[in-house]
Amino acid sequence: MMKKIGILIRKEMLDILRDKKTLIMMILVPIVLYPLLIIGMTFVLNSVMSASEETSYTVAFDKEYADTVADLRELMAQNPEEFEEDVEFLAMDGKGTSAVADATLRLEEETDGRLRVEIAYDSTNMNSAHVCQMLVDVMEAYRQKLVAEGLAELDLDERFLYPVICTTVDEVSEAESFGVSIGGSIGMMLIVMILMGALYPAIDTTAGEKERGTLETLLTLPVTNFQMIFSKFVSVAIIACVTALLSLVSLAGSVLFLIFGVAGDMVMEFGFSAGTMLGALPMLFVTMIVTALLSSALCMCFCVFAKSFKEANNYVTPLLLVVMIASMAGMLPSVELDQKTVLIPIVNVSLMMKQVLSQQFSFALAGVANLVNLCVSILIIWFLAKMYDSENILFADGFRSFRLFVKRSDVKEGTVPDNGDVMLGVTVLFLLLIYVGSVASARLGFWGTAVSQLMILAVPLLLVWYMKSDVRSLFSLNAPRKRSVPGSILLYMGTYCLIMVLSVALMALFPESMENVELAFSPMTEQPFVFILLVVALMPAIGEEILFRGLMFGSIRANWLNRHPKEPAVKAAVYAILISAAVFGVFHMSLVKFFTTFLLGALFAYIVYKTGSIYVTMGLHFVNNAVSMMAMKYPEAVGKVLPFLMEEELSVGEIVGLLLAGVLLMALGLALLEGKRKKAG
Repeated sequence: MMKKIGILIRKEMLDILRDKKTLIMMILVPIVLYPLLIIGMTFVLNSVMSASEETSYTVAFDKEYADTVADLRELMAQNPEEFEEDVEFLAMDGKGTSAVADATLRLEEETDGRLRVEIAYDSTNMNSAHVCQMLVDVMEAYRQKLVAEGLAELDLDERFLYPVICTTVDEVSEAESFGVSIGGSIGMMLIVMILMGALYPAIDTTAGEKERGTLETLLTLPVTNFQMIFSKFVSVAIIACVTALLSLVSLAGSVLFLIFGVAGDMVMEFGFSAGTMLGALPMLFVTMIVTALLSSALCMCFCVFAKSFKEANNYVTPLLLVVMIASMAGMLPSVELDQKTVLIPIVNVSLMMKQVLSQQFSFALAGVANLVNLCVSILIIWFLAKMYDSENILFADGFRSFRLFVKRSDVKEGTVPDNGDVMLGVTVLFLLLIYVGSVASARLGFWGTAVSQLMILAVPLLLVWYMKSDVRSLFSLNAPRKRSVPGSILLYMGTYCLIMVLSVALMALFPESMENVELAFSPMTEQPFVFILLVVALMPAIGEEILFRGLMFGSIRANWLNRHPKEPAVKAAVYAILISAAVFGVFHMSLVKFFTTFLLGALFAYIVYKTGSIYVTMGLHFVNNAVSMMAMKYPEAVGKVLPFLMEEELSVGEIVGLLLAGVLLMALGLALLEGKRKKAG
């Protein structure tokens, strides 16, 4: 197997390296772009600052106030370090504006003896704006001088005006300042460069293969589709990794050149540190490799639907925009790498870059971020391998192979949404929850959660309506068998015992994250309990079950059975259970909650598979959320009835007891479900 993959990789690498565009993006752009951006812009900024120091400025004033201007000149001469600009004052008649002056001082004495000063300048002119700021500083120094003279006449000093001395101390190190100020920008540049390095090879190995007419020949070779797509992915990833390495070397070389070169003094003022860069290189290298794998997978995932080079460019344009916007997260000072953002691909890389360069990063979060991106890459490659199993996708007209892109009048009755249609629907739902849901929560508070739950229910219903699906079969809308309900309840109770033990372990590992989860739900407890049951228990029990155990589990399982009719049906169920549970865990946008929600999602999907009814999991989902909210709203009452639910720490005996109870209850539940299934068969 490895020999075949090696041969395929060599073939793909030869095809890629024949393309001059690939060589340009892989070698020339990284080597040239970073020096131009970093060194070039630094020299430009340095030259602009040097030119501003040599520029002379002209300030016009009313000659009636020549004595006041003379005092200003004297003050500037006494402080040459602060006011070092060459300023020429031009006297004029009246209070007009001089056409040749960079700024105009309009002075007027008030009836109470105070001096009113107005500075007229042109904000579109850099020299005018600069001299205006300088005049503001000079007038402030002049005001302080007059105040000091007035106090001296009254035999007072500044302590009379300033009885309290308040100062600020910035305790941020140069490395931290460096990471926050430019770490996000560097992260964005690296991410975009890696994506561009993977873009053209991905197009060439997918759409280019179709356009040249060599894909059909390649499919006749004695290799599996997974071996073929894996070799293409490895080839594209190698090019992307080389681009990442060259980008990193070019970036580090440019910064080191600035530090030890002619612009060293200026660079150090901005907080650049050779130690910071060298210390960050190992983590940057690992992150770059993982990002290269993710970029390669993303590009190939879009390009596989294209039939030509031009069409592939059109498909990846939205990807470029999304990646660029996501990579800008590191430029936002208030956004940090935490338990939520670490689960968002690309965003976590940008934020990690900022924290790596500022030496504030957590190795645990950095490892989770790289693991998340690696898992997403593997999932995409698995998806691509499935795409290569489908001739409808490989040889169809681009994205029209998605059933959602077919006119509804052409859709047959009983059509099951394709896996791509399901993922597209979930993606749209995520975007709606981020934008519409966040706005609704900000405006409506508690009832904004109801708006989000309605969207969760509406998206799958609209999707199956458009696809003319058999809703009863797809969503498992069947009455449960009476004997399957007790087995499901026992299985749920056993799993809940295991989840409690897992929650205690997660609480010890991530105490702050658990507190954040509780704080997120605590405002809801202020509402009447009836409303809490409606919005937090009943609506999710219906909407989330329809989405994950109905649409997602049902579609993935049905599509797998249709494409692999000779394979065991249980294999389709395993795939559908794991995928739907993983997406259900990610859906809750919390690293801590992912593990527990994944287990619940897998449990509910298994129950739907065994019982053939989604109504059972709706009931269990409702009970699960209701008990959790009851424990938060009435902790004392729940603590008296179920004390183990309110304990933050469990003793060794309690943990062992919960584990034994969980295993026993799960065994009983499985026995009831399996026994009933065999009897029914």
